[in-house]
Amino acid sequence: MDAINVRPVKNKLKMWSIAVLCVALFTASLLSPAVGQIAHATGEQKPFPQQVNYPGITKPDHITQTQMNADVAAYYNSWKTSYLKNNLSSLPGGYYVKGEITGSADGYVPLGSSEGQGYGMVITALMAGYDTNAKTIYDGLFKTARAYKSVQNANLMGWVVADAAGAQGHFDSATDGDIDIAYSLILAHYQWGSAGTINYLAEAQNMITNGLKVSNVTTNNRLNLGDWDGKSVLNTRPSDWMLSHLRAFYDVTGDQTWLNVINNLYSVYSSFSASYSPNTGLISDFVVSNPPQPAPQNYLDEFPETNEYNYNAARVPLRIVMDYALYGDTRGKTIADKIATWIKGKTGGNPNNVKDGYKLDGTVTGSATGPAGVFVSPFISAGVASSSNQTWINSGWDFMKSHKTGYYDDSFTLLNMLFISGNWWKPVAGGTPDAQAPTAPTNLTAAAVSSSQINLNWTASTDNVGVTGYDVYRGAALVGSSTTTSYSDMGLSTSTAYSYTVKAKDAAGNASAASNAVSATTLASSGNLALGKTYNASTTWSTAYTADKAFDGSTTTRWSASSGSLNNQWISVDFGANTAFNQVVLKEISFPRVTSYKLQSSNDGTTYTDIAGTSGTTIGANKTINFTSVNARYLRLYMNTASNVPNIDEMEVYGTSAAADTTAPTAPTSLTATAASSSQINLSWTASTDNVGVTGYDVYRGATLAGSSTTTSYSDTGLTASTAYSYSIKAKDAAANVSGASNTASATTLAAGGNLALGKTYNASTTWSASYPAANAFDGDTSNTSRWSASSGSLNNQWISVDFGSAITYNQVVIKEITFQRVTSYKLQSSSDGTTYTDIAGTSGTSIGASKTISFSPVTSRYLRLYINTASAVPTISEIEVYNQ
Repeated sequence: MDAINVRPVKNKLKMWSIAVLCVALFTASLLSPAVGQIAHATGEQKPFPQQVNYPGITKPDHITQTQMNADVAAYYNSWKTSYLKNNLSSLPGGYYVKGEITGSADGYVPLGSSEGQGYGMVITALMAGYDTNAKTIYDGLFKTARAYKSVQNANLMGWVVADAAGAQGHFDSATDGDIDIAYSLILAHYQWGSAGTINYLAEAQNMITNGLKVSNVTTNNRLNLGDWDGKSVLNTRPSDWMLSHLRAFYDVTGDQTWLNVINNLYSVYSSFSASYSPNTGLISDFVVSNPPQPAPQNYLDEFPETNEYNYNAARVPLRIVMDYALYGDTRGKTIADKIATWIKGKTGGNPNNVKDGYKLDGTVTGSATGPAGVFVSPFISAGVASSSNQTWINSGWDFMKSHKTGYYDDSFTLLNMLFISGNWWKPVAGGTPDAQAPTAPTNLTAAAVSSSQINLNWTASTDNVGVTGYDVYRGAALVGSSTTTSYSDMGLSTSTAYSYTVKAKDAAGNASAASNAVSATTLASSGNLALGKTYNASTTWSTAYTADKAFDGSTTTRWSASSGSLNNQWISVDFGANTAFNQVVLKEISFPRVTSYKLQSSNDGTTYTDIAGTSGTTIGANKTINFTSVNARYLRLYMNTASNVPNIDEMEVYGTSAAADTTAPTAPTSLTATAASSSQINLSWTASTDNVGVTGYDVYRGATLAGSSTTTSYSDTGLTASTAYSYSIKAKDAAANVSGASNTASATTLAAGGNLALGKTYNASTTWSASYPAANAFDGDTSNTSRWSASSGSLNNQWISVDFGSAITYNQVVIKEITFQRVTSYKLQSSSDGTTYTDIAGTSGTSIGASKTISFSPVTSRYLRLYINTASAVPTISEIEVYNQ
């Protein structure tokens, strides 16, 4: 069976063609120099080989890195000879990747596709420096991508390359090709800079924002199939889920959309796998509907295997594991580990036993006489997320380096080899710290939605690198953070006015100026009257999406109508007795689909009457409907029409309750207090319970209310140095019932003068890469990307040190091993000359953990060193702070 890759066909509604793996070509003479004889072209900033060591990633260990580089170079030589062409008479200077297709090309003779163009542009940017002609080739590939623009969106590429002027601007786009092309432009920017003939960065930003975001990101944060496809569809192809590409899009645009898409695609994958592939982790070629499910066989009149793990989905493991390798998202590791464990067991650990097709439960459906590279190589990439797969990785490398069958197999095998060998580098700037703050958020609005909750929304900030989140201030107090452009402030007091501002922040810790200030007053109400009642619905998708999910006080659950039920759907609540109400809050967060609705009341649950002034069209994330008070036993939300199966996350009802909630929550327990600096103490506790629901916690510093939290933690800031503080916590519910106080916990802030290690000089025994230097352990940043890591294979007798510049006195060190807790024995040492070190009495230990505070008799020295005797894996330290109390 040849490799199958789905593409849209022009002017045929929901019809597709099949891009088929071209026949194997005989390898011509090599065009590039041997890897040991590289003559770097002028201007490469990241010339091949980069041979990066990704944290937590295992490389083949049966050969040297030099040999791996040589294997990649040899494979590239073969690939380039076979598939890279520049013989277009209709576009002189235009390069393309040769690949045959089947299906309608509208009378043109097809030579290649946008998919191949994307592969070629990524490969060429990564091989620059080895191939001294790489920039010329890349620019030629870009020329073709731009000339063969999509007929729907000129910022994207039409999916067919044909040697005819009429083919330029004739075809629709395909999502995967355009994502790779846009990503390759970011690689090109970091490889050659953007000051030349082509402004690679500007082209990337335009294609990302005006092309992909406009045409391919759906309203439900999935990726559709091309610019011919709808913006509210649920059909999506998992092989397009190039998560590390999307993170690079966020890095160069600062657009939160891409992080939202990433998070949603992980959610879709998790939901899909839990239902259909809990033991294999596999996903089908196409995914449809919500909750997500496999597309049916012959989806969109395609081949039968669209509901299986086949020639499209075969690419998924590489797309997933790269997000873990390059950006540290452990959700990617979890998926990759499950797939790798399954395929090793299925094949007995032999890559030659991989088949070209599987059902989602792992049953073999493929019929290939020999394994296809596009199946084997991503399975090997999945394995690199765990060192327990070393033998599998070694065998896989030997398979890949000599396996060549055709354009599709060979292109994707080469991409996997670049990744596994460490020659696919993260497209980020290096060397210059980011000191530029984001712009201030704008258009902040505040809306009271209940007696204890105010919802905030604002327009996103921009940043030269990327906005990572927003801090929300109630008055002068920081009350929470958000990675989106909205926030719900809960646990507030009834009929009380609150004022808010928001600040944006980036990965370097730069904070923007404050947004405009807004105020809102919480409603006067006795709480959500719909909680704890009886519910009904017209239809239900499944037992996981029943009517009660729309009335449970949580927006992480929802009601969904049954498959195919779009219009005249409803959900209702039975209060148990006539109840007065005058406000309803509707939340259609997950999938905004309702296009017309109304509220209705009833006394018998059979005959309903429309409530005046409560009809509307769209609902959206939060719709508050106020009306003249109604007294009824039943309330119904009636949805006249919807663009797809309607889903309601939450429906809240407010007014005058016949029976008020008078039960207070239980008292919080296990309160702890930890000094984090000279002005901050961090608190954490065990959650309370309540008959209706806990809405938040009040934090007391002594007898004074210091702040509130909707989680089980709180940071008390602005404190005085070297001062003891005592705390207790009380829980509260929506009816303003307050629990008894928790246990009391005390802590003493650190001494004034702050962290003595900031802004000094640092050193280390070894370093993983330029991304993880010793300075990262002393920069005040505990984020995942800011840490020191020893070099690959260096477990024991590793160290990092700080040079204060002159002798200082200190008596406390805080060590934070947050990301990877691996140290099994350590000690602190001091030195006057940076050469001879002396152990500091009472500072040795075994494990460190998330935060270890070590106090000791004052020491005066110029140098301080953390010496790691042993570790279970390569040690990595997030932060070391030094204080003199």
